[in-house]
Amino acid sequence: MASIILGMGLGWCSLSQAQMGGMGGGMPTIPGTEFGGATDPSSIRVGTGLHVVPSVQVSERYDSNVFFAPKSLLQGLTPEDFVTTVVPQVRGLYTDHENLVKVSVVAGAVGSYYANNTGLSYVGANAGAVLDMSDLLSRWRPGSRWTVSDTFFYSPQPPAFLVGGLSGEQANPLITGFQAFRTNTRSNSVNTQFELPLNKTVKLSASYTNSFIHYGASQVQQAAPLISQQAHAYTAGLITQLSLYDSVRVDFTGNEFDQGSLGAFSARGGTLGWTHRFTPTMSLNATGGAQVLSGELNGMSVSSTIAPVGGLAIAWKDDTTFMTLAYRSGITPSFQFQGAALLNHMVSCNITQKTPIRDLVGLLGANYSVANEYGSNSGSAISWTTVGGTAGWRYRATQKLFLTLTYNYQNIDNSFGGTRFAFDKHVDSKIARMQLNVVAKRR
Repeated sequence: MASIILGMGLGWCSLSQAQMGGMGGGMPTIPGTEFGGATDPSSIRVGTGLHVVPSVQVSERYDSNVFFAPKSLLQGLTPEDFVTTVVPQVRGLYTDHENLVKVSVVAGAVGSYYANNTGLSYVGANAGAVLDMSDLLSRWRPGSRWTVSDTFFYSPQPPAFLVGGLSGEQANPLITGFQAFRTNTRSNSVNTQFELPLNKTVKLSASYTNSFIHYGASQVQQAAPLISQQAHAYTAGLITQLSLYDSVRVDFTGNEFDQGSLGAFSARGGTLGWTHRFTPTMSLNATGGAQVLSGELNGMSVSSTIAPVGGLAIAWKDDTTFMTLAYRSGITPSFQFQGAALLNHMVSCNITQKTPIRDLVGLLGANYSVANEYGSNSGSAISWTTVGGTAGWRYRATQKLFLTLTYNYQNIDNSFGGTRFAFDKHVDSKIARMQLNVVAKRR
């Protein structure tokens, strides 16, 4: 199966963000260098320091499993469907007159009409923002860094994966590979990162993330109720620059998961990290450590158990190839059946490769996530395994017109107490995306 994607006046869009995350709900593309967006050369200037890129995307896709559920649970329902989607969106970038404060934003709506299952038609929303005050802070302390970001979405198609930074961090700690059946889902994640140089080689660093995910009504009977919850993640430590190519960091790390009436638990510990730049084109980021589990779930105390935490990310970028390969492991909560702590392992790979044919680029993205219950004596054996993949080609026909041929696949296997809920999903789509012509009058 394949898909054809047409884009006009939009510049580059992250394949993994648009395809891998989008398979589970059409996640927003957050503007900024890492997300490929708001500094588009075709953006429209609206006043001093403000540029906007209004756009509309119209797509027609074939979906082999619109319910995200095993066919055994869909008696009398038609899982295959043709879906028409309209996505109006506005991206923007603001910088003050001294270029000290930068703000990137994106806001949009997602409206989908289903040909066979008209009752599934919906209107969703997504939004995101990044505030960068690093240059302002550097006036007081050179080399300082402070950013604040936020992402929000509402959709009946809950995502399994979200793409984070090049160093392997997760964009939302509650979206780590679990794929729920089709159900109304709201999620928000706020993150702030701070670095303050203490001297020429040592920096103080800290970060904090507050995320929630809320599940609502579902069009198909769930295997068990989905667990709405909230998470807090934080780090504090020191970064030491050992050489021009190497730095080491030591962090205290903590994660707090609140599963409502089912209880709450925490994972606190420490990590040791190493960042190395092999060449101007290749870099590595490695982290390893341990956390201690504690708390109360389902009315029972969670005994103190040591759990591993860590990750490895490799990035390569030259004139023809862009590649990221990342692995991370850590504690994540259960999202179904009952409250539990699971040990999650996730691997992701994204490659963009130019070909000998001018303006023809090969695209490849893949995600794999597996999680199993950890540190519990209940014997409930909660687990999930999710695999997703995207492969295809992108051809730049003109300066503002892109043609993309892709194939998307997802396979889900959830288990509880020996009972499995497994299904797969194929998505083919034809998408036309166009920048709107807006003329702004100056007052």
